[in-house]
Amino acid sequence: MTYRMRDGTRLLLALFSGYFLVAIGYRFLREQVVVDRCLSAYHGSFNYSDMSCDLKENHPYVSYKTRHPRDEQNLLLALGCFGAFLLACWQLRTKIKKT
Repeated sequence: MTYRMRDGTRLLLALFSGYFLVAIGYRFLREQVVVDRCLSAYHGSFNYSDMSCDLKENHPYVSYKTRHPRDEQNLLLALGCFGAFLLACWQLRTKIKKT
């Protein structure tokens, strides 16, 4: 493998792990906004099984970790990979500049 090919692979893997960081963060923030809008603006109860706002009945709270049990592991894995690939790309660039 040439250096250019390795650098492209590292960049692709960094972008791939960065995508997972953004996707998990987006899902978390989107659910927060939907639940907050239901509770604050409509004064309703959020039904987590249907992901809808119910103005008639009360529903129990279901934590995000219970609804999405693997998100924390996926986020940590993606964050670790993202950091490792960025570090590898940075080291490769500084190694090339020194020579």
